[in-house]
Amino acid sequence: NILLFFSKREQKAIYKRGKQRLFAGCETVIGYMSVKKVNDSHIGGILVVNQSGLPIEFKYTDPVIPTQLQKILYGKSLVTYLHTEIIGKLLLKKLENKPSIVLVDDLELIQVGERVYFASQYASPTPENDHLEPDECVIPLHGQNAVRIVSGKRIEDNEMEELKKIAQDLDILEPFQRLQKALEYVCAS
Repeated sequence: NILLFFSKREQKAIYKRGKQRLFAGCETVIGYMSVKKVNDSHIGGILVVNQSGLPIEFKYTDPVIPTQLQKILYGKSLVTYLHTEIIGKLLLKKLENKPSIVLVDDLELIQVGERVYFASQYASPTPENDHLEPDECVIPLHGQNAVRIVSGKRIEDNEMEELKKIAQDLDILEPFQRLQKALEYVCAS
């Protein structure tokens, strides 16, 4: 299911240009992915925004309900398998506007692709006193807030700079709230 924020004519023109970035001069396109268990089903969505936070694309999955046999065969690994291999990777594959960075709200989802990072609120804006692993960083935000970023691999300096720039230009965690509300709306429909 696709929801684009352009007229049919604009969508066709964009498609003809080779499915490139929707905004001229837009250097960074950020994806926000979330996959949740709702009752007995699992649903995922991805919201793609430009560097100003404006929505470019939104995709979601239909609810996935595992069978009793799948529950038995997969055991404790079922949720991870559904969220990463089935839902998360499918959402990334189906995007027309490929984000340069994807932020997720579940640490397991960093497995779905390259340049996928877990992002969460961080208690201390001064990470110098904290022990950080090579695959994580803390970016101070405005005021007393900070965001913790975790990757599946070492975070390189250029990646850190790009993440810092995003955090300066945009309330980096706010699109997760919009995505959550959109998924709730989809589930209620």
